[in-house]
Amino acid sequence: MPRFFFDLAHGGDTYHDKQGTSLHDLWLARQTAIAMADRLAGEAKGHDVVCTVRDINGRQVIQITKQA
Repeated sequence: MPRFFFDLAHGGDTYHDKQGTSLHDLWLARQTAIAMADRLAGEAKGHDVVCTVRDINGRQVIQITKQA
């Protein structure tokens, strides 16, 4: 099963996912990124939220931006 890493950025702060999450496919990784960005956007207080998904090799495979 592929491992995906979810990095979150908002308001000048960035959290780099060092553990990653094993998911069945890229579609599920995208759905997870959307849910994470939605959840954080509700708490971001005026800052856009960006969730960048990387694969095991560190390549960006998805980027979701939610405007606050």
